[in-house]
Formats: sequence, structure tokens, C-alpha cells
Amino acid sequence: MNPRSFTAIALAVALLSAAIGNAQPSAPGSHGRGHDEPVAIPATGAAILAAADQRVAAIDRAIADGKLAGVHAEAFAARDLLVALPQKVGGLGEAEAKALAAAIGRIRQQAALLDKFGDAGDVAQTRAVLARFKTEIAGIRQQVAGKPDR
Repeated sequence: MNPRSFTAIALAVALLSAAIGNAQPSAPGSHGRGHDEPVAIPATGAAILAAADQRVAAIDRAIADGKLAGVHAEAFAARDLLVALPQKVGGLGEAEAKALAAAIGRIRQQAALLDKFGDAGDVAQTRAVLARFKTEIAGIRQQVAGKPDR
């Protein structure tokens, strides 16, 4: 590759990186990652699970009230809380840590689906995914039960 081609490619990569980093949601009222409110992460695993339970209860209320557009914020907040859980829980063996990581991966997927179906106004699918979300959280709760805080 000649130096001129290399320079052109490097410039293109730099410009693309900058464009992606500065991207804004295109629609008013959209909820791109940059507009999600940061979630305060509690200091203990038990407190994280309690905060996630509050977010799940808010999703239940949003569905009951027919306010599906609000589901995404609560789902992403619950996800963010649960993603922080492994750093707050000690005493996990290698297999337990892998199982917890897999469960949190499923939580990430389900939060995205709650967002998708909530935005689409699909009550039935939102409820179905929420049921799986709750089941996954219950499994996570069992995985970390009795484990010490870090």
C-alpha cells in the first residue's frame, strides 16, 4: 500500500469515528443512548436487586397504564443495575461467574426487546418479554443469594 492510500484510509477512519461519536438521535423524542439518564448504582448486591425490582414494578405500571413509551427507560435502568451486580458480589466461583454473565447477557437482550416492543405499542409482546425478564432476574437473585458483598 502506498503512503497516499494509507493516509486516505486513516483520514476516512478518523472522520467516521468522529461522526459516530457525535451522532445524535434523528427524531425528536427519540431515546438514543446519549439521552438515557444515568442510573445510580447502589453499594451492595441486595440494594442493586431491590432497585432493579423497583424498575420492573415501574414497567408493570407503564404497561397497566398503557404508557408503553416509558418502558425503555425503566428497562434500560434495570439492565444497567444488573450489569453492575458482578462488581458488587464476591465469592463467585468461575462457573458461577460465567453463569451470572450469561444471565446478564440475556437481561441485555430482553431490555432491548422491551424497548422495541414498548416503542411499537405491542402490549402482548411487551408483557411476554417482561415475564422472561422477571424470570431471569429471579434466577440471578438465586445465583447471588448468600454471596458476600465486595
